[in-house]
Amino acid sequence: MLVMATLPIIDWNDCLLRDLRTFPKERSAGVYAAIVMIDPFACWEDLADVLKQAGIMGIINFPPASLIERSTTGMPIESGQEIELRRLEWFASLDFRILFATDDISETATAERRLGSHLTGIVQVPEEALKFVIGDRVDLVSAGKRGAPVAKFALLSGTKPQARKK
Repeated sequence: MLVMATLPIIDWNDCLLRDLRTFPKERSAGVYAAIVMIDPFACWEDLADVLKQAGIMGIINFPPASLIERSTTGMPIESGQEIELRRLEWFASLDFRILFATDDISETATAERRLGSHLTGIVQVPEEALKFVIGDRVDLVSAGKRGAPVAKFALLSGTKPQARKK
């Protein structure tokens, strides 16, 4: 809810657009842009154009809707994930490579089926990962079987959550 609550204050996708305008194209190889796919204000065509101009042809739905959209019982709301999957399919139709982020790595069959060959991997983002300090280093570690059709990773941070200062 924090991400959605901050959208009127901090438009995460607009921040990405602004930063991409100065992103050095020579650094774009292997880069995936993190996009809030359930952003109701985004202009998706502009975002795709700026990503291509920056040389970035990989995207990830981050943070995943399954993690940020919760019902009062704490269960994920599937409508957000459906919107997310439709938008990822649209980016795939433009030949973007896709990493699919989810809080539950066992619930990925739909993403694998719908995103097909554009899906380069699945990233498990447990709820506690949102408490990590944003830094220069975030690691993905293997979370799947070797030789599996789609690579599976878990998100780890190089830094622990910071304790609050009094």
